[in-house]
Amino acid sequence: MLRCGLQEGSITVMAWKIWGLLLFAALASCSGDLPSGSVAEGQGERAYGLLTPSTALSSLIRDRGLEAPDPSRSEPLLRQLKRELAKSDPTGAYAGVTYDLTRGNTLMADWLVQTPNRWGRKADDLIWFAMGCKDCEPDISLPSCSSDADCRGGTCAAIWPLTPGRRDARRKVCLGHSDALPVRIHELVARARQTVDIVQLQPAPDGRFVAALRAAITQIAYSRRPVEVRFLIGQFPPKGVDAAALLKELVSGARGIPGSRVSVSVAAMRSCTAFETCNSFSWSHGKYIVVDDREALVGGHNLWTEDYLTDNPVHDLSMQVRGPAAASASRFADRMWRFVCDNVGQKASISLVSFAAGEGEPGQRCPPAFAARGQRRPIAVAGSLEVMAIGRLGSGITEEFANQSELARDLMFGAARKNIYLAQQDLGFRFGRSDTLFPEGALNEMVDLMMEREGNVYVVLSNPGSIGNSGSPYFNDVPMEALAKRLKEIVQKRVDAADPKSRYAIRRGPDPVNALLCSRFHLAPFRFGPDDSWPGGKTIANHSKFWMVDDRVFYIGSDNMYPVNLQEFGYIIDDRKGADAMLESYWNPLWQWSKRAAVSGDGVDKCIFREIRS
Repeated sequence: MLRCGLQEGSITVMAWKIWGLLLFAALASCSGDLPSGSVAEGQGERAYGLLTPSTALSSLIRDRGLEAPDPSRSEPLLRQLKRELAKSDPTGAYAGVTYDLTRGNTLMADWLVQTPNRWGRKADDLIWFAMGCKDCEPDISLPSCSSDADCRGGTCAAIWPLTPGRRDARRKVCLGHSDALPVRIHELVARARQTVDIVQLQPAPDGRFVAALRAAITQIAYSRRPVEVRFLIGQFPPKGVDAAALLKELVSGARGIPGSRVSVSVAAMRSCTAFETCNSFSWSHGKYIVVDDREALVGGHNLWTEDYLTDNPVHDLSMQVRGPAAASASRFADRMWRFVCDNVGQKASISLVSFAAGEGEPGQRCPPAFAARGQRRPIAVAGSLEVMAIGRLGSGITEEFANQSELARDLMFGAARKNIYLAQQDLGFRFGRSDTLFPEGALNEMVDLMMEREGNVYVVLSNPGSIGNSGSPYFNDVPMEALAKRLKEIVQKRVDAADPKSRYAIRRGPDPVNALLCSRFHLAPFRFGPDDSWPGGKTIANHSKFWMVDDRVFYIGSDNMYPVNLQEFGYIIDDRKGADAMLESYWNPLWQWSKRAAVSGDGVDKCIFREIRS
């Protein structure tokens, strides 16, 4: 039985935008079926032998005989993982959709995208430029410049011309701490030859991000290349997304260009509400851009200017891959687009609008599948990297189990022999609930590592009360004390099971539960430098969805570890060179600065677990 509660009267003291986000994020989890990863071990008998979206991961792993990859075997870990995931998909319906292992990929020199990338700097040492600034380029709202000396600490860089199609008219503007991201997105989309897939979360891209996309689509139109653009945006109640307004903005520069052959389709979708045929709330939460099935930018970044490009920016992480793994992302998008096209006109939670060169008014044409299974375009990329694309279809799209993203994570945690690193917004979900949901399988795998293999777990979470400039929350109202209490309960249960009488014995030394967790579970709030908050006291928000096992295998994508029934997508990579770059450029500086505020782990005098009473 689910228990949900919302505080009466709170809407009178909160901005509507924040209220809507909090309320419906809560509904995503507190109404209907529990997310499959939130059911504690031993409580997953509700769908014995069945594979449905709500099948508990603990039951699935037990009933289907799934095993964690074994690092001692000669077979690569990702190939072992693929074989185990296939056991959760007996008909093979989701092979290539929610799990897909490809070879021949490559990581460019600048493949890791983190914003803001300012490790070690003081909080007041980030350069940014406000929207609507005077003497700025009108479309992107950044100051013109001739050199770095004009930019007050920013960087002077060339961007697309104000009038796309004139290759000799590139401009120079000052870039703030993270303004290189919309420039990167423009360059990726503008070089498309056949297809562009964009998947994002409500609200729609704005400011500099929508300017970059609009300019890229206009440049494609001037090129006369036959490019099909699909933009799918996940929407949640109450307002949703105006797909027609977004389409109008994206194609405003491409209309009327002679010889243009660009087509653009925009869909806003929600796959499930408890008021429809499924027993949950679900929408697309993915954040990725795919071009020509050859190159993909995948991760956690939302395209929201105020949250990412101005003051008090949200920290986030994505990656860019070239090779057949890009087609994996388009195949996942194909599955969601199929749902959209099958239900448009029948579900109020789905809208679709399209534009094609030469057409006077927008239509409602469903775009074709980009990466049909068994029909991959040849990809000329000289790479050797294996990439496991991993996704989750959540609720409403299928009545079968297709949440391989969560399953892959738990299996890889079971493969850990030395350490697990996590950078997450939260590990728990509580909005609107009288209880808290945790990723039970993942927590149990962490405890296995600490108790059975004497390994260590390192966790960095967003700071309490974190809210972006847009009003979007980056904290799920789950204090670290709640996570500590749940971990302590799991470990205590294991200790009691091993020696039932120990609970009643007179202890003649340190509490073994506290001793284990205080030494091996390293927990800290996010820090990027010496300061605990932004100027003015605003908390520092972390939106990364990253995990790493044994300094070797890592995940970057959209899938948060706190349990909710959403559509997600990301990549798992097992590559020594990539892992070394990940450690050097991201994890090591993240932990170096965050550990100064750690509440458990080596060197922490006042360990949070000793403060928690069972």
